[in-house]
Amino acid sequence: MTCCRIMLILCFLPFFCDPIWSFAQLDLPPYVQQITPKPEIYYNGDKVTTPLQTLGDVDRDRRFGPPYDEKNSEDGSDDFRDRFNLNQRYLDRQRFQQDRRYQIELEKLRNLLVETDHRGSVECTNNVAAQWNFETNVNAFTQTEALNAQQRYVEYQRLVAEQSKSINKNLILDRKLYRQLMLQSEAGANALPLDTLDRYNRLINEMLYIYNGATICGYQQPFACNLRYIPDLKEIMAKSRDWDELQHTWLEYHRKAGREMRDGYEQLIDVMNEVAYVNNVTNAGEYWYLPYESGNFRQDVDIAWEQIRPLYDGLHAYVRRKLREYYGPERINRIAPLPSHILGNMYAQSWSNILDIIIPYPGKKLIDITPRMLEQRYTPLLMFQLAEEFFTSINMSAVGPEFYQNSIFEQPVDRRALCEPSAWDFCNRHDFRVKVCADINQKSMISVHHEMAHIQYFLQYRHLPKVFRNGANPAFHQAIGDAVGLSVSTPKHFQTLGLLQRSVDESSYDINYLFSMAIDKVAFLPFALALDNWRYDIFSGNANKHMMNCHYWNLREKYSGTKPPVLRSEKDFDPGAKYHVPANIPYIKLGSFLRLYSAL
Repeated sequence: MTCCRIMLILCFLPFFCDPIWSFAQLDLPPYVQQITPKPEIYYNGDKVTTPLQTLGDVDRDRRFGPPYDEKNSEDGSDDFRDRFNLNQRYLDRQRFQQDRRYQIELEKLRNLLVETDHRGSVECTNNVAAQWNFETNVNAFTQTEALNAQQRYVEYQRLVAEQSKSINKNLILDRKLYRQLMLQSEAGANALPLDTLDRYNRLINEMLYIYNGATICGYQQPFACNLRYIPDLKEIMAKSRDWDELQHTWLEYHRKAGREMRDGYEQLIDVMNEVAYVNNVTNAGEYWYLPYESGNFRQDVDIAWEQIRPLYDGLHAYVRRKLREYYGPERINRIAPLPSHILGNMYAQSWSNILDIIIPYPGKKLIDITPRMLEQRYTPLLMFQLAEEFFTSINMSAVGPEFYQNSIFEQPVDRRALCEPSAWDFCNRHDFRVKVCADINQKSMISVHHEMAHIQYFLQYRHLPKVFRNGANPAFHQAIGDAVGLSVSTPKHFQTLGLLQRSVDESSYDINYLFSMAIDKVAFLPFALALDNWRYDIFSGNANKHMMNCHYWNLREKYSGTKPPVLRSEKDFDPGAKYHVPANIPYIKLGSFLRLYSAL
């Protein structure tokens, strides 16, 4: 019998040296570890107080069973069945203890995440409020307050990221907890050293300050020098058909808004590569597409674009012919790229403002609800109320009175404000706002519904932890807004609102309508593709930052077939005249809204 015992011990001896994973490896924050109870373990009726056993210890106990006790046998031999039953009972007890301890530690982790989410929401609310105050009242004081609030929030996010990184996520089988920890571990720019992070934030705020402060003198009006992009220059680009006035407006605005921030953007490129480095990403270009969680995102986008490109090429050729007829062959070459200043938009990203020149059937009535809106004395507030009714009619949430009290629907008359349309989540599950300087026209009507789609997204996901309330990827929010914009811009919906008379069913009428949608939505896609591919190339080093303006126009010509009205140089920085560049916000949403709309 003694020989058998020795052999049994030798068989199991290798397991003593086998390292077993344990839940104790899950590095909870210190204060959580300090309150970890020391469980009371009873063995053979005796109470033994020990530190918390790891799952590895429990697993090892399960392998060996209880210590052998010779007192169980009077003659030195045991009944095999009795020993098996005793061992099985011990195994069952250890499994129960193991599962119970795991669940206890998991519950502590859940409580920690709830606490982190609550505090994070408070910190986020304070930061968003400061950013709102700056963008709705641009001055040196609000800018300083916004920077300080942003720095405080960044410091908190940095602590949360470090704490989340210290937890061994491989031991967490709950997919929701795992995802939440992974998202909290992504520090982004907050992983930078504090001095570099402060530089990063200041660069962006300084460029936005330049963007918002850009003013030019009117064409042949040297003393009217307070024209801003919104509303003055935007309206000139949309309505003027004077080639020289459009060229003057385009050149002066790009000189003021773009050229002055070039030095700052070159510095931002270096800082963005530092952001990539501290997040273990090869370069800032790869980091730029990291949130899409696709290893082949650029290739996916190119494939999607190639599917749409034949339609765009047809539209481009048709529009070029129409513009050639309007401006003459001496200004529009029949095989050259289109000058970007005559397409009805400062960035040539939408051509809907020149419909009067390019519409296929000029004699047929085109959808335009603007006159009816003016006749019925529409206001920006009424437009948002109608947008809310649209969403509640499809069983979505109402926004509540707080939304109307706090939002901005028109350009303030007593202060400067950043007028780019935007929707705001104040991170407290009840305060949602929009900032829109709306005009009374069809385009603003659609834009209002677009922004309210963002608000609906906030409302539908407000019950979730903060890290789950963001868009599924950087393009998702915009795709939802554009899909809703397409839905409300149909003749049927305008008829429902009493803004459009019932029309005769004619193919020419339908073609005009579909064409107007295409030159607004499809024409946008190559602009977005060129802009974000340009940023990828600059951030990744594929293009020299000292030649970045030239590279920008090479991509614009490649994807959209457009060119600047005059020759440009590397003194210029034309991409900077687009808000999303100084704000460092991704822009691409290639085809996503079309897929969402087709699925509705």
